[in-house]
Amino acid sequence: MDPIFSRLPQFLAVFALVFSSCAVIGEPRRVPFNDADFATYRGSGSGTITGQLLATSSDGETHIGDGTRITLLPVTPYTREMVDREIGLGENLLPPDSRLASYVRMVTTGPKGEFVFDHLPPGEYFIAGEVEWYFGDDAQYQWACEKVTLGKGQTAQIKVFRNLQRPGAPTLVIGTL
Repeated sequence: MDPIFSRLPQFLAVFALVFSSCAVIGEPRRVPFNDADFATYRGSGSGTITGQLLATSSDGETHIGDGTRITLLPVTPYTREMVDREIGLGENLLPPDSRLASYVRMVTTGPKGEFVFDHLPPGEYFIAGEVEWYFGDDAQYQWACEKVTLGKGQTAQIKVFRNLQRPGAPTLVIGTL
């Protein structure tokens, strides 16, 4: 038998051990999903949130979130942990509980970064989006996140332009073309 093939089972065992440790998808969540926290956000309502997604780079230039997916989440202990740890600290958490999907709303911003969420129940919401732009050949991005309180039948207007947890945080370079 060829000496390479005689060591194949050992090689595969080491390979599986090394790559199984790379399979960690994210950090565990500390706050469990609680249906009761989301009860007031079930169904539709009569509120509307309109606004614009923007980010300001370290050189003071304003960048518009043109054609960007923006997310609306009810403020609960579960979603607060997501915002604090993922947006605020940049942690990669394990995927959220599948029940959250029925409470997440997403829209794509228009050419001026404008967005509308309508038929909303009253409550507190996080609105978050990622603005991307180029500085030379470097792609840069910044998360913008705001919290808004919406009353029954109310229309709230908001500019989503800062990171809720780290206002003024520097932008991050994610690649060079």
